Amino acid sequence: MTQIDILAIDDDKFIQKVISKSLTSDEMSVRLASDGEAGIAEATRVVPDIILLDVEMPGINGYEVCDRLRNIAVTQKVPIVFLSSHSSLRERMQGYEVGGDDYLVKPFEKEYLLARIKVLLAFQEEKKALREQYELAQKSALIAMTGSSELGIAMRFMEKSLAYQSIQELADGILDVLSQLSLDCCIMIIEHGQYFWFSSASAISPLEKELVEMCDKEARFLDFGTRTIINYPRTSLLVRNMPLEDMERYGRIKDLLPILLSAINSKIHTLATQEALTLQSSQLLESFKMIRNSLYFLGKTIVNNRQDSAAIMQKLVQDLNYDFLRMGLEEDQEEYLLQRIDTAIEEATLEMDAGLEIRQALTYILNTLNAVVAKQETLFASFKASLATELAEQNINDDDIELF
Repeated sequence: MTQIDILAIDDDKFIQKVISKSLTSDEMSVRLASDGEAGIAEATRVVPDIILLDVEMPGINGYEVCDRLRNIAVTQKVPIVFLSSHSSLRERMQGYEVGGDDYLVKPFEKEYLLARIKVLLAFQEEKKALREQYELAQKSALIAMTGSSELGIAMRFMEKSLAYQSIQELADGILDVLSQLSLDCCIMIIEHGQYFWFSSASAISPLEKELVEMCDKEARFLDFGTRTIINYPRTSLLVRNMPLEDMERYGRIKDLLPILLSAINSKIHTLATQEALTLQSSQLLESFKMIRNSLYFLGKTIVNNRQDSAAIMQKLVQDLNYDFLRMGLEEDQEEYLLQRIDTAIEEATLEMDAGLEIRQALTYILNTLNAVVAKQETLFASFKASLATELAEQNINDDDIELF
């Protein structure tokens, strides 16, 4: 098994010892360099699998070393992990701009360093596979673009998006559009508080995720070099290769991307609303089924009880008539007792018609209907509020661009 060759460029002898002790194993070997020039020389002498690069060093700093390595053919694709005691967004952006793949803040634990290196190695393998797929897809996309304008492509996406039924379909659709526009992008979609990541040409590096997550969501555009981040409440897009060499096309792309992102943002909201409505429809159906069953059993119980009560009273009257004959009562006495019996039967009938069981069933029906109506009203109010928010978001000035 071939060992993973790691080159650590750091002027701090203590950090060199930590890295060497943490990483040296049967699977990994570590080479050391104490300054930028020595590190570049060592990297070009024997190209490593990964470079750990300190930011603050005497002579040329880590950013300059990374920039020079990215301009040397043999080291252009080698993963570079910056090591720094600073953790601000600006430092991370600067590291990403010169070509860094990850950014670790000192001090770090041995386990954390090993984990990040394994992630980066997996990222490189994924990046290589995706690059091959992308090159094939790009050739197909260029053919498909013949005779189609950029706006036409966007309009076709917006038309197709009406039929999308999932976040995956939506992401596949927008990545296909961006590929046709020859843009290398990754997109973050927020659904139910969860973050979902999708990429076109290459895998998403840990540093890219951090940049998108940490950037100011109030700024619609965030430009740094050939990269641009576009933010909407439910989605953010990172474009890796904005066409700075063609400012006319650059302007068209900057006008087109917010339209696409706005459509995606609205579709995410629509999918969430559809899901909520579907769930509520199911709950309504179950509620009405319960109401129907309650009414059925209530009616059945009332009918059975009335029949049983009528039979009992009929038998009682028959028994009393027989008893009256045996008792030899006077006519006025017999009439008095029969009148009392008739009155009791009438009162019993009234009680059966407005009994406790009926009141309980009706109370349940009323409470169920009230709960259903309350849910409907809450959903409708939320939907109206979301629509108002969507309208306000569309009115935000999309020309607010921050340059680095």
